[in-house]
Amino acid sequence: MEFLKENHRIRFERLEAAPPIEEYVQTCVDVPRFLEYCKECGNYGNRWSCPPFREDPMEIWVRFQALRLIAYVLPSEPGQSVSQALDDLKLAKAQMMEETLELERTNPGSLALSAGTCTLCGENCTRPEGTPCRYPEQMRYSIEALGGDVAKTAERYLHKPLLWIKDNVLPEYLVLVGGLLLKLRKE
Repeated sequence: MEFLKENHRIRFERLEAAPPIEEYVQTCVDVPRFLEYCKECGNYGNRWSCPPFREDPMEIWVRFQALRLIAYVLPSEPGQSVSQALDDLKLAKAQMMEETLELERTNPGSLALSAGTCTLCGENCTRPEGTPCRYPEQMRYSIEALGGDVAKTAERYLHKPLLWIKDNVLPEYLVLVGGLLLKLRKE
């Protein structure tokens, strides 16, 4: 597949999986472990999409009946620089967010999950000022912000292990993982 963004074609493979949510939470969600990782990140407490949250992330997971995982796999192109690949990844992330928000709109009671932290405001999120999110209709949590292990998710359910840029060398591909929590449980 491909899409055109900013006069640039971005090629990607789209993967999807729908593991039973109870199994997913049992095998891939470890809120205390990932909260510790989050605390090491500069976004912790500084972005509305990142912990700490007012409610326990497990309370979010258990409110839903199903999970739909979506991944975009971007192959490295011959001669592509790391900078170009990261720019493509950023554009693909925006495309995936458009897709998951559209899925959310067409599936009442669902919640889109972002591929990584929110970037709507760049480095100017309003959270450090204590003022409300500028874009609450678009800001969504990521799987990892809710305690999900994205590396395990990609390998176990999407059969595409995450690869990392190392020593300024691109791997064979880069992966974005997002998704959709479906069907709010009746209270």
